[in-house]
Amino acid sequence: MSAERIYRLLLHAYPPDFRAEYGREMVLVFRDQCRESDVRTVGFWARVLCDVARSAPALRAEAWRARMSDSTRTLEVIMKLAAVLTVLVGLFGVLNAVVEWVAGSKGAIDGRYVIAVVLGGFASVLLLGAGVAILLETRWGRQPARLAPFASLVSMAAAGLLFPWMSIFSQLVGFGLPVALLIALYWPRKPSWGSTP
Repeated sequence: MSAERIYRLLLHAYPPDFRAEYGREMVLVFRDQCRESDVRTVGFWARVLCDVARSAPALRAEAWRARMSDSTRTLEVIMKLAAVLTVLVGLFGVLNAVVEWVAGSKGAIDGRYVIAVVLGGFASVLLLGAGVAILLETRWGRQPARLAPFASLVSMAAAGLLFPWMSIFSQLVGFGLPVALLIALYWPRKPSWGSTP
């Protein structure tokens, strides 16, 4: 096996993008080194292996960090869209609670019904707050953004237990959105907004 072929195999230790950009030049430099040195000596290959061992892991780590940074940016865009959706659903939930209150006030209002409507409205206000906290990206915004969906979930569960007035769609949104937000907020990733983890 020729020295150049061995070196080309060693180049696979480098990230593919780096090899695509600099691989040809590295092979040309290696050819020059082969002409100037004896490729049959252990010292020559020790220098080559030491160079690859020193530079390839650092370049792999840098490529990995770049991919993670791109992934984090994508997650942040998704979180912004989720926050906007949460604000809209929270506003819709508040309006829905007002409509329920008005509709219930025309008939005989049961105490359980009133508490359920108030809890549903409170859950919607909490979702609205979570969405706003995510959109504001403040230092203190992440913790309220994490607590609000949990409290909203508890409020929706209590409202559903007191008076099962919610439609299937309302239940899916009322339980699904806070759970999805909690998963997204606790999903492990490199923090890029705010300074609190």
